[in-house]
Amino acid sequence: MLNKVMVVLLIVLLCLTGGVGYYSYTLNQRVDDLSARLTGYESEQALRLAGISENLTALGSLTASGLNALQGGINAVQSQVDNAAARITAQESGLVAARESIATAEVEISNAESRIQELSANVSSIASTQTGLTKGVLDANKVYGIVSRSTVRITNGQSTIGSGFIYDTGGHVVTAFHVIDGLSPIYVVMYDGSVSTATVAGSSPASDIGVLKLAVIPSAPPVSMGDSSLVKIGEPVVAIGSPLDIRDTATAGIISRTNRYTDYGLASPVPNLLQFDAPVNPGNSGGPLANAAGEIIGVVVARIQAAQGDGIYYAVSSDKVKKVADEVITNGSFAYPWIGVNIGDITPQQAEEMSLATTYGVLVSSVVAGQPAEAAGIRAGDVIVTIDGVPVRDTGELTSYLGENKSPGETTTIEVIRGAERLNITVTVGTRPS
Repeated sequence: MLNKVMVVLLIVLLCLTGGVGYYSYTLNQRVDDLSARLTGYESEQALRLAGISENLTALGSLTASGLNALQGGINAVQSQVDNAAARITAQESGLVAARESIATAEVEISNAESRIQELSANVSSIASTQTGLTKGVLDANKVYGIVSRSTVRITNGQSTIGSGFIYDTGGHVVTAFHVIDGLSPIYVVMYDGSVSTATVAGSSPASDIGVLKLAVIPSAPPVSMGDSSLVKIGEPVVAIGSPLDIRDTATAGIISRTNRYTDYGLASPVPNLLQFDAPVNPGNSGGPLANAAGEIIGVVVARIQAAQGDGIYYAVSSDKVKKVADEVITNGSFAYPWIGVNIGDITPQQAEEMSLATTYGVLVSSVVAGQPAEAAGIRAGDVIVTIDGVPVRDTGELTSYLGENKSPGETTTIEVIRGAERLNITVTVGTRPS
């Protein structure tokens, strides 16, 4: 039994030994196979790694070359940037210098402009002085030569009644109203001796200005009308006319005053008068008063009576003459501006009684009923001190301003003193009744 067991054990042992051997052989075969495969894989991977290494080496070379090229480009760009920065810095320095130069130039230009203004003012002053000197130096013969050819005698066909002058190329002659008032027939004698009858185109008795229309257009030129607002006291003048039937007479003098307002025998006082001292007499009325340039600055109208004194003569200002003549020629009449007040100069006693600081101004003695001043609220006792902002010293300045600067229908602002108040009153200018 034991032998059988032993035999069985031996058989089992042999089987196990054979199995182990076979397994060992098989395992070795597998190990060899895996080893061979691993060797192949290692070789393959080595080849791959060698390729990768070569690629990496090539890529490294390319990368290094690229980086070197990029660095070169960066260096070049940096060089350009540095150069640009240097240029910008230089340009900024140039701009700073340019700004400084511009600022300096602006100062110099400003100084030059100031100097130019000073020089212009000096030139204007010199020109004004030269003009004043020209006007102040009178060549009476030259003035006579300019004006006399356009000066006329106004007659009744027998003797000289007054003088006048050719106003335009349409055959109109300007003279004094009182020369032609009621005159008929009217004969006008030119400087060259030619004669024309004339009719009255129109007149303004309150201005003492009349306009004639000649039947025959004269060959002589019209006069050159001056600006009487520029006339200065002391300025030389020449009066030309036919006083006392003594033809074509010239006298010289100076302007004594402007904006006179006086009564010399007409229905009412006349404003806008220039006072002068060139001797004139009956027959001069209506004739021209000329400045040193030969411009007409007035129409001779009056003198004080010899019994009262001498050396005081009057002419209606050229600005008033132009206003009247132009309207008469256009409309046949002149609408005389007025506001409807009776006025007078302020006496020293009145100034004291009214507690006024000065006698300058115009005292309203009464207001005409139904006329512009009453409608506007001006009262008797008011003292007119300005008109449209222009100071008023006396009746002459007030009436002259209205006569030359206002027309019916226009408004004017009058400043008055009423007790302790100063009032600005707007008045619509009316037409003076006939």
